[in-house]
Amino acid sequence: MIALVLMLCAFSIGTSEFVIVGVLPEVAADLSVTLPVAGMLVTAYAVAVALGGPVLTVLTARLPRRPLLVSVMVLGTVAAVLSAIAADYTLLMGARMLGALAHGLFFSVASQVAVASVPPERRTAAVAKVVNGIALSTVVGVPLGTLVGQAYGWRASFVLVTALTVIGLIGVLVACPRVEHEQEPGVRESLFAFARPAILLGLLTTVLSFAGMITAFTYVAPTLREITGLSPGWVTAVLLVYGLGTIVGSNLAGRVPPDAIPRVLPIPIAVLTALLVAQGFLMHNTVTAVLALFVLGASAFTTGPLLHTWLMGEAGRASGLVASVNISAFNVAAAFGPVLGGAVISGGLGLALVPALAAAPALAGTATALLIRSRARSTPRARHRAPAAIGSPGSP
Repeated sequence: MIALVLMLCAFSIGTSEFVIVGVLPEVAADLSVTLPVAGMLVTAYAVAVALGGPVLTVLTARLPRRPLLVSVMVLGTVAAVLSAIAADYTLLMGARMLGALAHGLFFSVASQVAVASVPPERRTAAVAKVVNGIALSTVVGVPLGTLVGQAYGWRASFVLVTALTVIGLIGVLVACPRVEHEQEPGVRESLFAFARPAILLGLLTTVLSFAGMITAFTYVAPTLREITGLSPGWVTAVLLVYGLGTIVGSNLAGRVPPDAIPRVLPIPIAVLTALLVAQGFLMHNTVTAVLALFVLGASAFTTGPLLHTWLMGEAGRASGLVASVNISAFNVAAAFGPVLGGAVISGGLGLALVPALAAAPALAGTATALLIRSRARSTPRARHRAPAAIGSPGSP
């Protein structure tokens, strides 16, 4: 039950982050700002997640997990309400920053609760459930929020987000029992985790692999229109196929036992790299373009839960902070990807070459994943600290 609740919470958080993209022109017109200025509502959110998540994770490390998770969902609800009623751009930006802080802290706490709720061999599946919420938000939440916003005004999109967040909050209050949380180490001891080569390799793999994926995905809509020749309506349909791929990928990741992650990890990243190399050719045909986007979503969302679970296991007592920093690493990739793709287009190389150049960081990510596998083979099998038990308030 708690896994489904966490998935629903992640669904609301993911929808909150990206729903504004679909109604950005309406936001710009209503608040009398230019489209690039309105776009800063997306960029600033990502930066706030990347910077605020680790800081809040450290500051709240000694707090019980269940009340903290409730507080995070309350903060997300307040942010959604303020976004819906914001009278001007400044207030909307402030509301988005509150939502970003809730986002950054949520995945740290939710990851800890998820792995504490299952036996050690089911940790990857538990993390994949949380990631499934994000995947579903791209398939259902964001398109639905966009349709609502276009039909009833952009504020209605955040009314929908408010409703989703409230449902998640109620689920946490009803279904999340007390987690016997082992307090994380102090700031200095936590930071020592980042001196370990394994942790640094994992975070670098996140940045590189997702920089490649996001670079290609950012410009996939114009590519489908200009190269594949699809109408706007068909572009939306094809993007839903990408979303289905993300769900398949996170479910595949959930089937991998934690001990097998180093051995399996290079495979989806290598598939992603090969796809990016070939995508410029595949996008010239509708059938191959659809298949390419499905594999793009599946490979990326297989990689994400595997990396996240493995990093938490390697981090030991600092798992919450490392989980939060890994989300920050993803947001670094999210900021870098569009810049790389934009440079390719601005340089006159054309949309078709964006995926091929995006393969460069993905290839480097494959190399770092192979290093992770090599280190796992050459060192004794790690004894990950068992997750805390989750049960009734009276459980030991």
